[in-house]
Amino acid sequence: MTLICAGNVTDSMNRIYLFVSPEEYPEVKASGACWDDASKSWYIGEGMEPAMFSRWLGEEQDDATFGIVSEEAFVASARSSCVKCGHDIEVVCIYCKSGLDIEIGDPLVDFTVSNIWAIDGVLAKLIQRWPCFRKEVGEDSEEGNFANHCPHCGAMQEDYLLHSEPGDVFFGLAMGTPGGVEFTALEGRVYLSGDYGFRV
Repeated sequence: MTLICAGNVTDSMNRIYLFVSPEEYPEVKASGACWDDASKSWYIGEGMEPAMFSRWLGEEQDDATFGIVSEEAFVASARSSCVKCGHDIEVVCIYCKSGLDIEIGDPLVDFTVSNIWAIDGVLAKLIQRWPCFRKEVGEDSEEGNFANHCPHCGAMQEDYLLHSEPGDVFFGLAMGTPGGVEFTALEGRVYLSGDYGFRV
């Protein structure tokens, strides 16, 4: 798939997506960024200087080396009981129909990602719809993992209780699995780092 931007044909594989607030759209457009209508995101293409767009790359884009990339990512949502207060709450995870382990170059199929420690700006923007899924920051550092939080008591829901054992809501998840899991497609390519698990 190719898009024409500023007179150049830009290969979608060479894009760097930007994290831009709506009020900054005119400024990023004037700087030469391109708009991807499918993911509703701004990006820069091959031959464009990333340093000019550093304020929109986001911390994770600058500091993290992503381990996973997917163009078929979804938010999978299910119901679970809060580990602290017992309320029935929505919990979510990132599920991918396909992807790539960037570090070793292996293709991945039908997998969930848990213990996510880094996401790119595009994914950060897309998951804003689920505010209870956010990064848990430690007291001594800004590093941490993304996790579900109870909207009633604020308690973090540990990923190992959602992904690790048979019977957990996201264990061995695949589309078409019977049960109460809903899938919401995330448009465009996303980059993230975390632990992936497959259907068994």
